[in-house]
Amino acid sequence: MDARKPVRYGGVIYVNEEKLEEYKKLHSAVWPAVLDRLAKSNIRNFTIYFCKELGVLFSHMEYIGDDIEKDKAAIAADPTTKEWWKVCEPCQKPLQWDGPPPSQGGTGGDWWAPLEEVFHDNHTPTSYT
Repeated sequence: MDARKPVRYGGVIYVNEEKLEEYKKLHSAVWPAVLDRLAKSNIRNFTIYFCKELGVLFSHMEYIGDDIEKDKAAIAADPTTKEWWKVCEPCQKPLQWDGPPPSQGGTGGDWWAPLEEVFHDNHTPTSYT
C-alpha cells in the first residue's frame, strides 16, 4: 500500500435548475480527455453530488500530488478541459465570481467555493491507480 495520504478538497456551487438534467447528462459521459487530464494532474475520487433542497452541487476530490497549483494550472491550460468547462458553465452559478468564466481565462474568485473539512474517518485509499 502507498504511504502517501491524499489532501481532500470540497467545493460548492449553485446549479441553474433549468439546466440540471443537461448537467447530469453531461456528467454521465464525461469526455475521456478531461478524465485523463484530471488523472495526470493527480486528482482522484472526484465526485459531484446534488442537493435539491439547496439547489447546490457539492464536489469532493482527493489530491495525491505535491504541487496543486501547478496541477491546477495544467488543468486550466488544457484545451479540451476548457471546452468541457464551456459546456458545463451555463449549468452552474458560482456563489461569488467577477468577470469572464474559467473557460475564457477568468480568475474572478473561486468558481466552486471551497469548503472546510471538519471531519474525516482517517481511512486512506487502497490504491492510487
